[in-house]
Amino acid sequence: MPTATSRYEKTASLFALGLLLFGCYQVLKPFVVDMLWAAILSFVTWPMYHKLRAYKLTATQAATCMVLPIGLFMLTPFVAAASAIPDDVNRLLQWLSGQPHAWPPAPAWLRELPLVGDDASETWQSFAEDSNRVLDLARKYALPASSWALEQGIRLAGELVHMGFSLLALFFFYRDGEQAAQHFVNLMQRLAGENTQRILAIVRSSLRAVVYGILGTALAQALASILGFIIAGVPYAFALGFAAFFLMIIPAAGTLVWLPISAWLLMEGEAGWALFLAAWFLLLVGTIDNWLRPLLISREVELPFVLILFGILGGLLAFGFIGVFIGPTLLATCYALMSDWLMRKEHEVLTNPNANGQDTD
Repeated sequence: MPTATSRYEKTASLFALGLLLFGCYQVLKPFVVDMLWAAILSFVTWPMYHKLRAYKLTATQAATCMVLPIGLFMLTPFVAAASAIPDDVNRLLQWLSGQPHAWPPAPAWLRELPLVGDDASETWQSFAEDSNRVLDLARKYALPASSWALEQGIRLAGELVHMGFSLLALFFFYRDGEQAAQHFVNLMQRLAGENTQRILAIVRSSLRAVVYGILGTALAQALASILGFIIAGVPYAFALGFAAFFLMIIPAAGTLVWLPISAWLLMEGEAGWALFLAAWFLLLVGTIDNWLRPLLISREVELPFVLILFGILGGLLAFGFIGVFIGPTLLATCYALMSDWLMRKEHEVLTNPNANGQDTD
């Protein structure tokens, strides 16, 4: 029989353990998102790291070979953007304070359209007055907007610091990932027992499906965006496509790429190319995620499209940008675990009719 002293000691030990874990969480709290990014990156690229280890590289050498190109790929565009923001703000202020910018006249082909040509031309011309009002409003708020842009540049510099911490954590995830994974499996076995391997397989397939589905779809949309920019003669097509890759991860966020560019083409008098670019994104690029993302995700786990959509948006609202991956992964894992549990229950009922508590006598 446990004595009162032993119960008090056990309670005190649990309290001390909880206090210790809470203290560790408070210390690591500023870096939780960084470590989550590193965990996702290491999971996605682990097959490449495993191939490097197969070439007789040590764990440290293989981790270095993985982190260096990933770091260059991730940091270079953000460093360039952070350094370019002040110059872009100055150019914008000079452009707004310069001569009035005339709205281009309606193209001849627009007026020659049957039935709707005259109305379309009048609507086009009405944009001239609207554009002048927009420019006047932009001049009025140019200084506050420039201050906001500079603040965003400073914030972007802070995000670069966090990205550096993510790359540092990524190096250690590569180098010590196998040992850490084994410790995690041992912990799961103490918690879940014989169901550990099945649960880990479901979690692994769900995470792989979500990450590959989201990133694969964003990559396809980014490549299609670059092609459209090249066809339309838009400068910096590859840089814009790189930005589109990150924005396309979020549903409908690609509008932030093509809409300003289409407006810029209109202001430059390239009405035809502006309409082409808008149609290219609305009819082609914007529809890729409707079929490709569910297709890629369903290769690993059967997850309804509505859960994918809610997982992306809900995860974004709950956890920030990294929630785009966390939200669908949580829903996919829960959905797969529930499906697996129901299938096992149905199998038990079919193989053992007495399992449902009814007597067959």
